[in-house]
Amino acid sequence: MRPRRCELITAAALRSEGRMSRIILSLIGFLGLLLPASACGPLQPCRVGPDAFYLVAPPPEWDGKQPIGAFVFIHGHRATAAEMIGYRELVAAIHAQGFMLVAPQGLGDSWSTPGSPGDGRRDEVAFVSKVMDDVSKRFSIDPKRIVASGFSQGASVVWEIACHGDGRFQAFLPIAGVWWQPMPKECKAPPRPLLHIHGMADPVMPMGGRNLRDRWKQGDVRDAMVTLKKVNGCAAHPTRTEARGPLTCEMFEGCLSDKPVALCLHEGDHHTNPRWITDVKDWLAAVLRKE
Repeated sequence: MRPRRCELITAAALRSEGRMSRIILSLIGFLGLLLPASACGPLQPCRVGPDAFYLVAPPPEWDGKQPIGAFVFIHGHRATAAEMIGYRELVAAIHAQGFMLVAPQGLGDSWSTPGSPGDGRRDEVAFVSKVMDDVSKRFSIDPKRIVASGFSQGASVVWEIACHGDGRFQAFLPIAGVWWQPMPKECKAPPRPLLHIHGMADPVMPMGGRNLRDRWKQGDVRDAMVTLKKVNGCAAHPTRTEARGPLTCEMFEGCLSDKPVALCLHEGDHHTNPRWITDVKDWLAAVLRKE
């Protein structure tokens, strides 16, 4: 089954709606704000190797000198970094919290995570680490405000980084994607706050996972949360449940690592909504203040 690109703005859709010119003008405006040493941005790829690049979109008011947070958003299967840069609502939600959007590009518009159909093509944890090395050299980045988020297969990459990364990310916000089977039972990365968002009616990456052509199996969201709670030293049951817009969030706080975990569910299917990033902004701000 081909995953739907719910709520992603594609180039074709932008043209059909007569919006492409406005997006391009907006992105050209971003380019003028970048540091001379950067030489890349929303339209010019920042290259980190053969067939390996990312795009960036800093807030229009950023002077290029003051340290800024980096919000890495990893696109889903069959989407692109350019689509993330052109997704105006997503960019606006990230900018509103004082972050630069960093959009890595997947090989063949997808990602190579352990256990998935693309397994073995590239070490995505190492790739994202290389991206962040390059971002930190080109731009003035606040190391205490580096966040990884992503949708669908991109969220699976976020879970891999949370478990096997080098610890530079200070918080994680995966959406509608988790580890593939076999899922890790322990993690080498240092504990970090993680808030996972998922649709209870998701048919593409269901809460309980699913088999693909009897060769691959997606992981179970709650099983992944159990592993992460153990890594972070959190209790098995939530300390409280709260509503954040359309999200119902199970909050796991008071963890031994002081790194909270949260599972936020909505009644919908396999899609992402920039509003959710806004709905959890106080949680994100609070956990980053502790780092």
